[in-house]
Amino acid sequence: MNLQKIDKAFREKYEPLLQSVITPRYVWKTADINCTFLQGSDIKKHVENCDKIIVLAATLGLQVDELIRQTEAADMAGAVVLDALASAAIEQVCDEAMKKIQLSTVNCQLSTRFSPGYGDFPLEVQGELLALLGAKKKIGLYVNESNLLIPRKSVTAVIGCRERF
Repeated sequence: MNLQKIDKAFREKYEPLLQSVITPRYVWKTADINCTFLQGSDIKKHVENCDKIIVLAATLGLQVDELIRQTEAADMAGAVVLDALASAAIEQVCDEAMKKIQLSTVNCQLSTRFSPGYGDFPLEVQGELLALLGAKKKIGLYVNESNLLIPRKSVTAVIGCRERF
C-alpha cells in the first residue's frame, strides 16, 4: 500500500472544498505590557524584555466548521484530512498577519506568537483578548463557556514587541 498516493488523493479531493469555504480574517491591537490578562509565568517570561504587546485573533470562518462536521457524517477519514488542512491554513493566516504586523511596527522586534493554552497561560483569558479586539463584531470570533474559540479553526495570540533604537 502506498500511503503517499492515499494522502495525495485525499488532499486533491478535500483541499479545493476547504478553499471554497475559507474566509480568512484577522485583527490585532497593541496593548500595554502590564495587561491584566497576561496571567501565568510562561507568558510573562515570553514578553519579559518587551516594551508592549500585540494581541492577535485570526479565524477561517464558521463555514470551515460546518464542512468538517458534514464530512464527518459521511467520511471520517476525509474529515480528519479536512481538519488537518484547516489547521495548516489557520497557521498560514497567522503568518500573513505577522508579516503585516511587522510592516506596521517597523520600530519593533517581534517575538513569536504565544497563545492561551500554551504552558500555564490559561484559556480563561480568551474572552478578555477577544473583547479587547472587538473580535466578535470585526471577524465573527467568540469564545464558548468552555473558553474554546468559535469558529474552531481560529487562534488568539500575544506577541511581544521590543522597541528598536
